[in-house]
Amino acid sequence: MQRQVLTQKQTQRLTPQQIQQIKLLELPITDIDRRVNEELEGNPALEEIKDSALPEEDAAEANATISDEGIPAYRLHDSSQPRESRDWSFTNQSKPGFYEIMLTQLSLRPIDERQRAVATFIIGCLDGDGYLRRPLNEIADDIAFTENQIVSELELEEMLRMIQDFEPAGIGARNLQECLLLQLNAKEEQTKDVQLAKKILQRSFNDFSSKRYDKICADLAISDTELKSATTEITKLTPRPGAGVGEDATEAAPAIIPDFVVEYKEGTLQQALTARNAPELRVSPEYIALLKSYAKNKETSSFVRQKIDDAHWFIDAIQRRHITLAVVMNDIVEKQREFFVTGDEAKLQPMVMRTIADDTGYDLSTISRVVSNKYVQTNFGIYPLKFFFSESMKTEDGEEVSNRRIKAAIKKAVDEEDKRSPMSDDEIVGELKKQGYIIARRTVAKYRDTLNIPVARLRKSS
Repeated sequence: MQRQVLTQKQTQRLTPQQIQQIKLLELPITDIDRRVNEELEGNPALEEIKDSALPEEDAAEANATISDEGIPAYRLHDSSQPRESRDWSFTNQSKPGFYEIMLTQLSLRPIDERQRAVATFIIGCLDGDGYLRRPLNEIADDIAFTENQIVSELELEEMLRMIQDFEPAGIGARNLQECLLLQLNAKEEQTKDVQLAKKILQRSFNDFSSKRYDKICADLAISDTELKSATTEITKLTPRPGAGVGEDATEAAPAIIPDFVVEYKEGTLQQALTARNAPELRVSPEYIALLKSYAKNKETSSFVRQKIDDAHWFIDAIQRRHITLAVVMNDIVEKQREFFVTGDEAKLQPMVMRTIADDTGYDLSTISRVVSNKYVQTNFGIYPLKFFFSESMKTEDGEEVSNRRIKAAIKKAVDEEDKRSPMSDDEIVGELKKQGYIIARRTVAKYRDTLNIPVARLRKSS
């Protein structure tokens, strides 16, 4: 017997504005620069202050008008430093040649307009290496908000498979394993070695990445000779299929643009966001005046008010992003002060994102977005923010140290070993114990693999 039951439950749904705020937070510096320009082009009520030295009467009039309307004019950079001194030379990381080639191939496919629009959106999400780094459900959300179109993940998957058939092979892969398999599947001659190479990548990818060749041979029941032939096929593949496409392919690798600058000067650490992360924006005084002049025209007044509200929201969102980035970076600098002063990796303290979340009061997902694809310029070079996070281990004395220090000790031990009789993992454990590090053999093996250090027998030389 069927019956209807009415129940109530509370669910949290993000508004479009909150979703846009989240997306702004995770954008790296090159993308935030592009995003600001898009907003400036699309909203005449928003403007960037190119020259803060406005005539006093103009500035006073603008501020008074804005005050009357309750819309603040934010100044989103540290005015104690000249804008020029905080800016960084910009190298465009996009590759228009690559995207043009992808779109040209798309134009040759017999698909309808809806499919073409979806495929074009996916191509726009590919990075310079040709990978699709974003989940399909996130792309579906973006299309819904930006194009006002509901697209299923099944439709996205279908268009992605079509793009993965483009040249060069490997384009549109979501990870390295898929990228290499796409290239092997595209080979015209599916030889025995190619077939075995695909089996290795499908069934034993982690073991192959970690160079556990003995385990691969045992699991797949193949000989060392067969493994070597299949491995040769894999080494011919490219892990970055998009990097060799387009007119920029022969140019040097693009420069990394830091989001933060942390400098040690005269005994103090000085921290700042780079200028591109903190654009100087305001609501256009002319648009405020326009709103007043059309006060009696309801339709026009409503349109102008909406543009002003949108500008107000975007300025506020950029300011919130600015504050969030600064607060998180400040806590990282405080935790890793010794490294920023000395540049010595051994001085890095064990630190996880949960610690920063607890300190700042931000959600863990917020910390993850701040850290993702962000870089900091220091006295010792440019580092990704993820570099500063590591798990902790205890020494013989009970001191907590970063696992980076353990990895450095393993690398040092291997570098200094007698290559005619290299140390086994058990012997490395013994060497670390002498230094006060209590560590299991399996942990040594794991760290050795992450450092791309082969097992002892493969390090042996006469």
